[in-house]
Amino acid sequence: MRRFATVILALVVSIPAMADETTFIDLRTPQALENLKRQNPAHFEKIRQILAGLEEKPERAEGDWLQATFDAHDIDLTRMIVKTSYPPKQLLSFRLEQVRYTLYVVRRDMVGQFEPLR
Repeated sequence: MRRFATVILALVVSIPAMADETTFIDLRTPQALENLKRQNPAHFEKIRQILAGLEEKPERAEGDWLQATFDAHDIDLTRMIVKTSYPPKQLLSFRLEQVRYTLYVVRRDMVGQFEPLR
């Protein structure tokens, strides 16, 4: 019985160590970038470059640009859901090291064109 209790105790102690220690940062909140700049300057610089690159070419979010350029993992772009704002937005999330970031990608490339009736 004593041995059984020791095994159970070892399992209970090791479960938190096995849990995923990913931190979540929602970059859609106003103060998120400022907080990131103070807490993790290296990630702040990467996020700043990601935002600039996506502003220049929003379609980069659909390829492997984030992974190849910034070593991002677990990239998730909501392709089937586009926020109907002007311009449209898509939700993008990815992981840099043990931090998962969520942000909107402004899709200026998806803006409709007006054509006169014939």
